Amino acid sequence: MVSSRFLIRKVIPVVLFLVCIILLSRRLPVEQREITPEVLDSVIEESDPDRVTGSPPDDQVTYWEEHVAKDIRYAGERDNFVFIKCMKCATQTVAGVLRRYAFTRRLNVMLPRDYNIYLGWPYLLDEVDYRPSEETFNCLIEHAVYNRTIMKPLFPSDTQFITIIREPWSHFKSTFHYFKVDKIAEIKAKDPLVEYLKNIRNYDSIYKHHNSYPYRFCIPDGFSVTRNLLSHCLGMPLGFPQDRDDISRNEVSVYSYITQLDKEFGLVMIMEYFDESMIFLKRLMKWSYKEIVYEKVNIGNYTHDTYPDSIKKKHKKWSPIDYIVYDHFRRKMESQIRNGGLAFQNELKKFKQILQDVNRFCKSVKQSLQFTSKITLKEFTFSGYECAFLSEDVNHLYLLQRRSDADMTKKIKSYKRTC
Repeated sequence: MVSSRFLIRKVIPVVLFLVCIILLSRRLPVEQREITPEVLDSVIEESDPDRVTGSPPDDQVTYWEEHVAKDIRYAGERDNFVFIKCMKCATQTVAGVLRRYAFTRRLNVMLPRDYNIYLGWPYLLDEVDYRPSEETFNCLIEHAVYNRTIMKPLFPSDTQFITIIREPWSHFKSTFHYFKVDKIAEIKAKDPLVEYLKNIRNYDSIYKHHNSYPYRFCIPDGFSVTRNLLSHCLGMPLGFPQDRDDISRNEVSVYSYITQLDKEFGLVMIMEYFDESMIFLKRLMKWSYKEIVYEKVNIGNYTHDTYPDSIKKKHKKWSPIDYIVYDHFRRKMESQIRNGGLAFQNELKKFKQILQDVNRFCKSVKQSLQFTSKITLKEFTFSGYECAFLSEDVNHLYLLQRRSDADMTKKIKSYKRTC
């Protein structure tokens, strides 16, 4: 039996906090939330022909602008960046940091048309995928396949290109469960992941087949979510769509492409070194600690079983390019950490302490509902409202889209290639 004291002290305050966030943010119906496989069946295409451009932003946008928008800017901070959001690499957590920055600085963000969530992904970016702007874009945050030739002319010359990648085996497990590969490929086995790897070409072809299209999450026919997915997001030509080259069997071309990526990206973050990566992001963009405070979101809910090396090798053979890409940038990250010496370790230690202090404060806000309260650290002040804005219960992408609606001066044509 749950004691009444536990309910009063622990459960009820959290429930009240969530209710307050919902009321303050006027949470959207399911149709307008960021789409996930779990809610795919209830998603409708958001393309309102009667939507009036140039209309005032809704109360949700106004509310957050009043309580978290920045009036003070730090000297030298950079606003121009392109974030390549690789699938299932803690990118939603990083995107939360970047969206909050873009909202509080009122940056001109390249956004998907209508209320789509992808910028053409898994296809290369096309002008039909994003909302046009009369002003130069500051940043890109949503899912898009990297291509320097297409993207560079759309952003200022000092734009920094950033991404985050993940150890390929753990990445495979995450994507396998997230995209429900076992269910769509109708794998009948005690351990579907092992069975998939034992008959990978067969199950992959079932998943990619047109007959499976109604059950896939925004994935077009012929696209594999388990083979070199990181490399595809980073723009490497791997034969999708069919009119693109496939350099996967040309070792010289693969390494040449990785070398080029290394030159073009200001930062390739590593999920296994997440806090270290956030420090490098802070340094690159000349931001303060406050701008990189985060809350982990979109964490996969599946059993983290261990597997023998013989099973892991099957995936490495199936998806070898991702391992090459990851090994290159992980080694680079580890070298940067070593070269940072004691100064970097002290900076990292300070950041971890800040995260701990802010998370502890935000937990107390959830219990007390004192949104006007503040915590003053040596580095910055953080309010209860900012705790609420940090929460994944606030749809930052929707806020940016609604504000974009208000800024439009003319109607744009609706378009939807994927999601």
